[in-house]
Amino acid sequence: MKDQAVLFYTMNGVLYPVALSEEQSNMLQFLVKVFEPLPVVKSHPQGEAINLIEKKNDEAN
Repeated sequence: MKDQAVLFYTMNGVLYPVALSEEQSNMLQFLVKVFEPLPVVKSHPQGEAINLIEKKNDEAN
């Protein structure tokens, strides 16, 4: 998985990943450039990222 901005939704203190189409993801990456350099708080990781589409495909096989 490449380093890039992702989108999460918080509900009752729990973070949920937001599924984006390729077009929506490209738009998010474009919008993030407005905030460059993007301040990443590396001292407070929120967990390990997984690709849910790849995981779903692996489980189907």
